[in-house]
Amino acid sequence: MEEKFEWTGTVSAPEEYPIEVYKGAIIANDFTYGFDAIWGTQNTGWGNDGGIMSVSTKQMEVPDSLNFTWLSLIEKKFYTGKWKLDKNRIATLFKEGFINEISNKKETYTLIKIGLAPKGRVVVWLTGAGFQTEVGAYQAHDTTITADQAYENAKYMFKPDYIQLTLADSMVMKPEIKARTTQYGQPEMDIYEVYRKRYDWRPVITLPAGGEASSLFYNFWNGEEENRFGKELISNSYSSRAVPHYITLIWKDKDARKRGFEIRPFNEKEIIAAFAELGNSSPIDLIIKLNENGTDAQISIKNKENEIKLINSKIKINENLD
Repeated sequence: MEEKFEWTGTVSAPEEYPIEVYKGAIIANDFTYGFDAIWGTQNTGWGNDGGIMSVSTKQMEVPDSLNFTWLSLIEKKFYTGKWKLDKNRIATLFKEGFINEISNKKETYTLIKIGLAPKGRVVVWLTGAGFQTEVGAYQAHDTTITADQAYENAKYMFKPDYIQLTLADSMVMKPEIKARTTQYGQPEMDIYEVYRKRYDWRPVITLPAGGEASSLFYNFWNGEEENRFGKELISNSYSSRAVPHYITLIWKDKDARKRGFEIRPFNEKEIIAAFAELGNSSPIDLIIKLNENGTDAQISIKNKENEIKLINSKIKINENLD
């Protein structure tokens, strides 16, 4: 008997590129998790959770395929595709799971997230408590669907002013999103592929005298996440990772007070360009050196040949988390 797991599905799309779900399915041998127009407009941010529909089935086999059709509102076109999922990799990750830092117990992934980006790019992640892992990237093709062809509950998408009204809706394109796109323009449509570039790197953190790291949470520009603590922080081995979006460090000072240090976010253009400049010729250290009272830090990335200072990151300090 094939091992079964408890999982549901959701959709993720960039804030600046909202999409409208038309139809789709995550398909396992014994179960199909469906999507249709009831999901509506999705743009919670790349890698972030969208809506989640509960299901009565509690234990399902690992899915082996995916199909999806959606309307890209900014591009004003439909995309569609069918793909085989990497069932072996998904099954391995489900079985391996991870240790939840809060409960200190082994858990596993519970959510399969479908990322829908401009130009028909599709990314699939597994999501659990403190972890999000990419398990596939695919390419959809554009397609033509007419109002006559559309099923009844999806016909609203074809009203002449639907896209315009949706993009003007402040619940969809929130004021901060509009302000950002007005100032900087829409993100490059290819950036969601750039985000997937990986490098062999690790953090090297210098704390004030007597300080000790407790946990380090990573969020990456490609949508992945990981949470490391205990022995993993001590071993601190190099790992193939995407460029970090933000990190949160929990540490204890010499008086055993629990403190927090956060870089949220790294400046996108600065850090992506810095990693690209160093490349993959040798492993990279992300150096974070806190000052003697833990209220600021110097940040850089370094390999055998070069070191690049990062001066535009946003730093947040929590001096007492007890």
